Amino acid sequence: MEEIDLYLRKSKVVREEDARDLTSVITQEELGRRWADRNGYRVRHVWVDNLSAWSDIVRPEFDGALGAIMLGEVKALWCFALDRFTRKGIDEIGPVLGRARVIFDYEGLDSSIERDRRWIIDRAEQAREYSVRLSYNLRSTTTTQRDRGMWLGQAPYGLEIADEKTRKLRHSAQWPIVLKLIQDVADGVSGRQACIDRNTGPTPIPSPGGGRWQSSTVSRMLHNPVYEGWQVVNQRGNPGNGTVYRNADGERVSVLAEGVEPIPAALVAKARAALAGHLPVPPRKGERRTKHVLTGLTRCAGCAGALPCEGRSHVCSHHKIGKGCPNPTSVMRTALERYVRDRWVARLCSADDHDPLLVAVAERYAMLRNPSVNEEANEAIAALKVAEEGVQRLADQMAAGLYAPPFDVHLPRLQEEARAALIVAKARVAKLAPNTVDITFLRDFEMAQEAWDAADRGLRRELARLAIREIYVSKATNRRKGFDGDSRVKIFFHGDPPYSPERLPELEPA
Repeated sequence: MEEIDLYLRKSKVVREEDARDLTSVITQEELGRRWADRNGYRVRHVWVDNLSAWSDIVRPEFDGALGAIMLGEVKALWCFALDRFTRKGIDEIGPVLGRARVIFDYEGLDSSIERDRRWIIDRAEQAREYSVRLSYNLRSTTTTQRDRGMWLGQAPYGLEIADEKTRKLRHSAQWPIVLKLIQDVADGVSGRQACIDRNTGPTPIPSPGGGRWQSSTVSRMLHNPVYEGWQVVNQRGNPGNGTVYRNADGERVSVLAEGVEPIPAALVAKARAALAGHLPVPPRKGERRTKHVLTGLTRCAGCAGALPCEGRSHVCSHHKIGKGCPNPTSVMRTALERYVRDRWVARLCSADDHDPLLVAVAERYAMLRNPSVNEEANEAIAALKVAEEGVQRLADQMAAGLYAPPFDVHLPRLQEEARAALIVAKARVAKLAPNTVDITFLRDFEMAQEAWDAADRGLRRELARLAIREIYVSKATNRRKGFDGDSRVKIFFHGDPPYSPERLPELEPA
């Protein structure tokens, strides 16, 4: 008996436990098996995709069905309807017609019949044309709605739809929670502590998802432009990380209803700078501060997650809480601190007079000597770091293709805005920075080493941060050899390019 494969597809992604949404797939299989019985075929395999027939996402079951035909494993394929098979026209249907008998049950088409072959090709091209037109109409409608300031999806946490016709947003009952969270972070509460404050206590506050608050939730809220009142669009290839939407004129679009006030931009900027560690903040009364020298600087090279100190070792936080890490790191605290101390001394003592690192060190050392020298100076330096990150973020978005045509019309304006923000921030720092700062002792090998060794743990934390921005540590490949800092550790000093896995081939485990 000849064999036939069945290809089934649900056009809408559904959860398997939802029986109602899977009914159409079950019905497709029953129809396919009846056809096989009537025509003397035995069903060899059933391929099921719960994905779109038009989008460019990978459809593994579809690829498997095509592969079986192209390799000659089966000579016949049944599909419920042509548009369930493909909406990309001759590009996908053509190769199959020459290798197997293909049945499209709904249309009553059979490729073994000469007349039907041309109809199949015609129908496939019509389905492609329909999808192209539908996609264009949807994009045009979506663009028009966004330009009008209509919020297209579910209202963000703390906001709600004010009017279904205009789809503008207003404050919801959770708005005070959002405002308090951003104010707390701006005042120096760490993301972790902000989560603890909301997860504990007599009346814990549910997170936006209904569960416990996590640091990633806090970060996403702080960086979501909607809380500043702006329309948002997801970055291409990076869903969930929204960026400000701009219309054809390159302008931002408000999504708030008339009279609804956003969170002040200055407060949001201060909170973001504090969360990123650019802004020195005083400890809250009774708050437990991190006591280990490198906690906050160290990150796991396996997942780029935090690498805090737990007991005697720095341990990958993602791995510890079960979030998953491909190469979780663990390193002895004392060994890592010794290595970082040696690299810190060597880097400072080898810097020439024009090294940008020395400028950054001088700025931070001035405030270390006199933390109350000027709160405005602290905020100016934080603003400079945010401006530098803005320039880098724009470069990353360009590299990712976010501003490919037709969106490239916005690029000159965005570049000018980022450049202007950087110039203003640098000028403000230069105006507020102390005129002279003596850091010669940090450039002498013996004196720098002595300063580190003589410092208590709190001062060592500050000394490390004078020069170091972040430290990535990889998983040990051979524990018998002991700690090898040169092969496992990459230190990024202030002014170094940002971390990317491609720049750390030496940290990839063998």
